[in-house]
Amino acid sequence: MSSIGPHTVITEKNCVIRDDMTLQLCSQICELGNFKYFGAQYSSECFCGNSYGSQGGAPVSDCNMNCAGNASQICGSGGRNSVYLQFNHRPIGNKFVEAPRVYLNATSSGGPFYRTLQPARSLIDCLLGCDASCQATLFHQGTCYLLKLPALPQQLVGVHGGKFFVRG
Repeated sequence: MSSIGPHTVITEKNCVIRDDMTLQLCSQICELGNFKYFGAQYSSECFCGNSYGSQGGAPVSDCNMNCAGNASQICGSGGRNSVYLQFNHRPIGNKFVEAPRVYLNATSSGGPFYRTLQPARSLIDCLLGCDASCQATLFHQGTCYLLKLPALPQQLVGVHGGKFFVRG
């Protein structure tokens, strides 16, 4: 895997590295990949998995580095993960993948085919806002479009750029 959602996985370490790492951010990253556990290490590294403990346990005191994005949280240490069960584990089938834009000329009396979440601070906030009635998202310049169908309605043709994700 070379990415989890919009986050690049560093192949040599098999983790996502961010200068603003927090436990919440690591949880959100791993949630995008539908992982059950997340682990923070060396203040800025995030590891995801569906099991843990293959290296055995270590004393809690071995994890003593503050998270790069929140000094009041502990994000492991060198060679040590602080491991957590997902805060908001999504069931299988709710992960998102980036997709090419496909437009749909939808006409129906069933109401609008999307709703807008604004302001959306990040792509992660946009993806987390996509509930059971949402099949895709478009995040562009602080606006999140939550779509009922895995395609963009013609009304959004004028929105250039941004990231388009569909349920995988």
